Amino acid sequence: MNSPAKPAAPLKESFAEEQGMPNFGVDLRRVWAAIYRHRFVVGGIIALALAAAIVFTMLATPIYSARTALQIDSDTSNVLEDEASFRSFDWDVERFLQTQIDVLLSRDTALTLVERKNLAADDTFFQRMQVPAPAVAATGKTMAETRRDAIAAILQSNVNADLPRYSRILDLSFESPDPEYAAEIADGYSEAFIAATLERRFDSSSYAREYLLEQLAESKKALEEAERAQVDYARANNLVNLDSGSSGNEAPMSLTQRTLVNANDALGQVRAERIAAEERYRAAAGGDAMEIPEVQESGYIGALQRDLAEAESERNRDATRYKGDHPVMLEHKRRVESIRQDLNGAVADIRGSLRQRYQAALRNEERLSGDVSQLRSGTASEQAVRVEFNILARETATRRNMYDALLSRFQEVNASAGITSSNISIVDAADTPRSPVRPQPLINIVLGLFAGAAIAGLYVFLREFVDDAARTPEDIVERFGLPFLGSVPKLDADAQITETLDNPKSSASEAFAALRTSLGLMGAGGAGDLLITSSQQSEGKSLVAYGIARSFAREGRRVLVVDADLRRPSQHNIFGVSRETGLTNILTRQIEPGDATIPVSDNLALIPSGPLPPSVPEYFSAPSFIEFRDWAREHYDVVIYDGPPVMGLADTVLLAQRIEHLIFMVEAGRASHGRTAAAIRRLNNNDVVIDGAVLNKFDPHSAGYGYEYGYYYSYEAETS
Repeated sequence: MNSPAKPAAPLKESFAEEQGMPNFGVDLRRVWAAIYRHRFVVGGIIALALAAAIVFTMLATPIYSARTALQIDSDTSNVLEDEASFRSFDWDVERFLQTQIDVLLSRDTALTLVERKNLAADDTFFQRMQVPAPAVAATGKTMAETRRDAIAAILQSNVNADLPRYSRILDLSFESPDPEYAAEIADGYSEAFIAATLERRFDSSSYAREYLLEQLAESKKALEEAERAQVDYARANNLVNLDSGSSGNEAPMSLTQRTLVNANDALGQVRAERIAAEERYRAAAGGDAMEIPEVQESGYIGALQRDLAEAESERNRDATRYKGDHPVMLEHKRRVESIRQDLNGAVADIRGSLRQRYQAALRNEERLSGDVSQLRSGTASEQAVRVEFNILARETATRRNMYDALLSRFQEVNASAGITSSNISIVDAADTPRSPVRPQPLINIVLGLFAGAAIAGLYVFLREFVDDAARTPEDIVERFGLPFLGSVPKLDADAQITETLDNPKSSASEAFAALRTSLGLMGAGGAGDLLITSSQQSEGKSLVAYGIARSFAREGRRVLVVDADLRRPSQHNIFGVSRETGLTNILTRQIEPGDATIPVSDNLALIPSGPLPPSVPEYFSAPSFIEFRDWAREHYDVVIYDGPPVMGLADTVLLAQRIEHLIFMVEAGRASHGRTAAAIRRLNNNDVVIDGAVLNKFDPHSAGYGYEYGYYYSYEAETS
């Protein structure tokens, strides 16, 4: 007969809207309520944390920090030529500076400071740093080594280095309980860092010299072997080299090649001379003789031409006075012919000379051409054996260049071995600090406050959000998935339930009135019957059943309360009657239901449990219970069964399968350790529909919730 009811509307959204609180994905109201419920514990935890912070601040040893400033410039480390050098360029300056910081904070720098200041000689360092000195040597080490390592570890743990961005000024600080000692160690750290850097430079230079010296010996040996192989090969193949090529990597030129080059150059020059002589000879043989350049340049021919002109001029002058056969004219004729004959002979001599020059140049060209041809043949045959020679020559040149480079670098490194320049310099020496850096009272108090808040928050989380206690109506819906019907306030321990419910303006009466309204909308009015149960004992279901009955009776309904908890009945105590006769007598058909009914008021009656039976499930599964249920529905508008708890018993499941509505009672703030969820799951597994849940003993103010839950609870106080 148990039928499903309409689920209650989601409460979280409606309550949030009513409260007007922001929603950031976290129910802030619920968080605040959890803190409020545990406010005294939270306050105590925070107070203890603050007290611990204050005590720690007062008892802590003051620590002083001394600061010194160092300037770090770019470093250069060259071992070979420029190609093999490393420089701290701008793109790598951050890595370089970080490397310098790591070196400064390294164990090697700390050990350098220990050695420079002889800190391990006595217990002064441990006394001024207020730390115990090692009493026993470490395994595998001497006592001196143990003390040195301990001091180095203390130095590393108390030194700090900070390099601001876009700066090369490094702030080095050292912390110590002794302010003067802090400044002394800070300055010592700077000096040790610079000394360690210079020592590494010197060690690097020594290593470079040794390395270069070894490389020089190996390079010299390789060069000698290459030269010896080249000479042996040239001697074996009759190769004669005159000089090197234009570049150091070119093979030397052989005698045959040089002769070929010279002969080829001479052949070109002779051929040019032959061509020029041939052109002059051709021009002299075929043209006007007087146009020949050599004729025009000849002084002898010029003089003959002048004599000829003078003789012809005299002959022409005397021709006007003498006849042709005159002796004077005959003398002039002989003289002219003699001069012309000498002139023609001189021109002929020049033409012959040009012809001889041409023939000599032609013979010289032919001879040199033959020599070049022979030399080319010899060079071609020589090239076949010069391939290996050229390889050996290049190998020799390469070895020589390497040797020269190593020798030059060795001389540079050897010359600069004694130079001890450093790229690190002290800008500001450390001053004795006047005030400690630790402890800082304000920061410690703030940290204590945060620590206390964190611990308190963890405590609240474990208490509120890990257990399964239902504290608000929202928990009924969210944790257990049940419709919420109403809540019943937490009553004072000394308050009488009857007197409280007699006052219609009391908070309890208002709560039961609201609960009655929810049950009426569920269909509980008229011939309805209700089974009220819970997951475990002592959750107040009997008082709630009594309050619901009183509320329905005040409304004018005929109400019957049946004490169906046949293991631990309590309704007879609430009503103040005897349970000697009751439900068990009716179910065993000893008496009629009307005979066991005890009238309480005009509209309210009670059937107590009766004698407790040995086996309760048999009573509820018997047909007599169905007969009693039908009789109660017929004679009363509302029948309320105060049932047993669900866990560990089969009674509630049998009752729920025969009663129309099931109301599940949950005590507010009581951790059930999973029993509530298990009880609900058990009912659902047996096809029992839970019509709704009632949150009992709910105090919205102590729970940290406000007006939306408790406004009507204060109605009595406001109107009295």
